[in-house]
Amino acid sequence: MMVRRNLSPVTRMDLHNRAANRDMTARDPFTALQSEMMRFFDDLRRGAGDPSAEFGPRVMAPSVEVQEDDNNLYVVAELPGMTENDVELTFSDGILRIAGEKRAEHEDKDEGRQVHITERSYGRFERQIPLNRAIDEDNVNASFKDGVLTVTMPKAEEEQQARRIEVQRAA
Repeated sequence: MMVRRNLSPVTRMDLHNRAANRDMTARDPFTALQSEMMRFFDDLRRGAGDPSAEFGPRVMAPSVEVQEDDNNLYVVAELPGMTENDVELTFSDGILRIAGEKRAEHEDKDEGRQVHITERSYGRFERQIPLNRAIDEDNVNASFKDGVLTVTMPKAEEEQQARRIEVQRAA
């Protein structure tokens, strides 16, 4: 008969008992690593905040949807809290670039307040969307309504199909 041993230096009770766990981690670096990994996964399971929040304010990146019909490509981007003056659009080399800046809103009545939690995103952003279609660049237009940017891009005549080039033997 085979004897089974628990190879883990930490019992289940130790993992849940913070005081005992701290004593163990002070002595054993592997136990400290195991404890940190368990805490990390527990935090993920509980949905503990945005990990990027530890490194400063979150950067806004607009959500986009790319749609197509027979004549046009459409890019729809959600930009809540922004106006058409806050957004810059460019199209070059088949890439649509949406850039802008969402500024923090401060009112005079808020001067005495301290912010404890903020989940709103502020700052500059840029989103580049590659479009693998020939676009009639002269007729691209954009509209902005209720925080939603819609870019309409008419399709251009399809570029020439690739053709086979015969390779000749060099003389």
